[in-house]
Amino acid sequence: MKRQTNYSLKHQQGAALAVGLILLLIITLMGYAGMKGTMLQEKMAAGLHNRSLAFSGANSAVRHGEEFLYNLVQQTNGVNVKGTPNAMFYGIYSHLEDKEGDPILGVNKAVKKFQERNWTSSAGMDHQHDFTSASYNGALERRPQYIIEELVGAGVNSVNSQEFGSVGGSDANIQKAFLITGKGPSGDGNTVTLSQSMYTVVVSSSSSN
Repeated sequence: MKRQTNYSLKHQQGAALAVGLILLLIITLMGYAGMKGTMLQEKMAAGLHNRSLAFSGANSAVRHGEEFLYNLVQQTNGVNVKGTPNAMFYGIYSHLEDKEGDPILGVNKAVKKFQERNWTSSAGMDHQHDFTSASYNGALERRPQYIIEELVGAGVNSVNSQEFGSVGGSDANIQKAFLITGKGPSGDGNTVTLSQSMYTVVVSSSSSN
């Protein structure tokens, strides 16, 4: 009876080892699955963080462009602030390619190039603040940029500004419209976000303010 008991005990110890290995394998697989889920959540959080940084950078660039226009109109005769195909004056582009506003030529290529979600365009103006030197969690890959275009209509009888008041008189005013496009990068440079703002200004049609 004693030998039989020992024999049975040895068989029980072998089965326990097999069951233990199986349980260990199951626990390992569960841990691996949980770790993959955690890594996925971290990537999603990082993506949202980068998108938020890029969007904030684009909005900041838009505000910088608005401030630039405001100061430009205050310091100069705003009616002469006009966009050109090559941004010859004040760095402001015309909406259409042709200086006469011919819609056949389409939208200004420099503007279209800037609005692509990359940094190959040389048309943009850098934000004055260096966001790359911010804290680690808030630093951007490079400075946000903005571009300003004067809006024009499409068609033979269209104009790029609206005059009201006494037409041709000294009290006539002109309302001009500009589109500001800001572009912001994320911290890792893999995300680029665009933001736009319409800026309208009423200026005197006389030669001086």
